[in-house]
Amino acid sequence: MPRLVDETKMHRIKDAAIELIVKNGYGGASISSIAKKAGVAEGYLYRYYNGKQDLITDLLYSRVNVLIQELELLLVSCSDVKSLLFQMYQRIFEIADNQPEHIKFIHVLMHDYNFQISDEQRKQIKMICSKVIAKGISNKEINPNITEEEIYLMTVVYPIEMINMRMKNFFGNKKWLNTDIIRLTDFCFNAIK
Repeated sequence: MPRLVDETKMHRIKDAAIELIVKNGYGGASISSIAKKAGVAEGYLYRYYNGKQDLITDLLYSRVNVLIQELELLLVSCSDVKSLLFQMYQRIFEIADNQPEHIKFIHVLMHDYNFQISDEQRKQIKMICSKVIAKGISNKEINPNITEEEIYLMTVVYPIEMINMRMKNFFGNKKWLNTDIIRLTDFCFNAIK
């Protein structure tokens, strides 16, 4: 008989994991601390996850998958790479406005050497970046020598870094405006053209 999933508990577990990862990093969030914060027994987590790596991989996969799906849609709907970048950045900034902990979570894991994304996700990201390159080359808008890594850096990593700096009020700019997204688009597009 299949297990019944208590969605409320699962939501609390995921929220607790994200909060603890953001606050303490991957190494500072144990299954025991996640379970305690979520108000569930450790055994409950092990019914659904093999361990912390499995839980965090699932969380990151679902967050990154939102960005991957957005890029896939934009590849179809945008006629050029610059408009694709602009719309992608709008989406990332929208997530930062509505779910800042999710962007912080991605940021922390991007910089934590104790955590690695799955090979499946890495392949998926590389494939999407290859499609962006193909679109840009076919439109003669980007440098034909650009790499998937450079596309990923300019499409995902750089905007998340910018958002993180704003969230920390690093240069005294805590919020972002549409003009910031336009400037970001120009900067990143110029880097790959």
